[in-house]
Amino acid sequence: MRVLIVTGALMVVLAPLAQAQSLRDAEYLNAAHEGADYLYRLEHDEAIHYFEELARNYPHHPGPPLAEAYAIMLRELFAKQELELDQFLAPGYFSSGSRREMPVADRQAFQRAIVRSRELAEKYFAAHAGDPDARYYLAGCEGALGALALTIDRDYMSALRYGKAAYRGERALVEEDPEFWDAYLTVGTYEYVMGNIPWYLKWIAAIAGYRGSEKRGFEYLITAAEKGEFVGNDARVLLMVLYVREGYYDYALQVAQELHERYPENFLLHVNQAQILERKREPARAIEIYLEVVRLAEEGRKNYQKVPLGTFRYTAGLRLIELGARERALELFLGATQDPDTPDRERALSHLRAGEILDLLGERSEAVSQYEEVQKLREFENSHDTVSKYLKSPYRR
Repeated sequence: MRVLIVTGALMVVLAPLAQAQSLRDAEYLNAAHEGADYLYRLEHDEAIHYFEELARNYPHHPGPPLAEAYAIMLRELFAKQELELDQFLAPGYFSSGSRREMPVADRQAFQRAIVRSRELAEKYFAAHAGDPDARYYLAGCEGALGALALTIDRDYMSALRYGKAAYRGERALVEEDPEFWDAYLTVGTYEYVMGNIPWYLKWIAAIAGYRGSEKRGFEYLITAAEKGEFVGNDARVLLMVLYVREGYYDYALQVAQELHERYPENFLLHVNQAQILERKREPARAIEIYLEVVRLAEEGRKNYQKVPLGTFRYTAGLRLIELGARERALELFLGATQDPDTPDRERALSHLRAGEILDLLGERSEAVSQYEEVQKLREFENSHDTVSKYLKSPYRR
């Protein structure tokens, strides 16, 4: 459901738009594509400013404020480091609390943008009765509210309610025009999600009117990816996640590679490849990608400077240990301890992990030095008690 709203949103930004002052203005379409590229490059501030300017140039159009709302939400998710593939797949993610509150000013800006988009869509619909694009944007507003409810507020029931409203709006468009390809993204995602709820909840969902089919959902999403005029990339991102979930790793890897070739500034798509390779049981390739991401971030490659290196070095180090590359992991842990921007938690735990590896390598004096550094820092995850034991007896896995 989280993916439904995040990706469904971008679909609305790129809604089919052909005559001046209509919602199908070709010039607007090109501009909307340019704005979406900012988001795929992880340039959220630039995207927000771009859509604000686009709204001034197209004051009748509901697209720019809706796109701005999604950019605000995606910026928040990026700041919380919750746009990675593993986050989408983590069990219990939606039932756990968020690590930080969304800034009030950002939430208010999001709500204002949604209200403005809805007002413009309703105004256009009133002047052009039955217009499918106006209805498309109205459904998109519901999807945006559902996105915020699920990903930011972790309010599952509200997300379901908004998601169902978005689905109904998009489903009606598909039923009226089976070639309204872009609507298949939201319809397909909803079908897949509802087709995958646990068996013991299906009867509750059925009574509440929530139904879906996993098979049909996949078919719709593939249709959106192959035929969607403006939502192809969004559908591919979603399919990448679902391919991993279903164990179709080759397909998932192909999607991640193709998207990263198009948006080489997006380091998340780069990391996605390593995560998929881990699941494919290709550790050597996964290791090289993790290390390449670190190297590009250290070199200051465009937008790779946004990698939270202190945290990422530690996280990647843990992955390298699991992949059997402990000496290369040691380099990352030591790098984290030497970086002044490394957060206190990752600094302490990096010293701890470095000491463990050094003990395993027989470098006892160096290991002790690392353990002593842990004692100088705040305790995290029982780190002080752990190193007290290791100072008495070397770590043995």
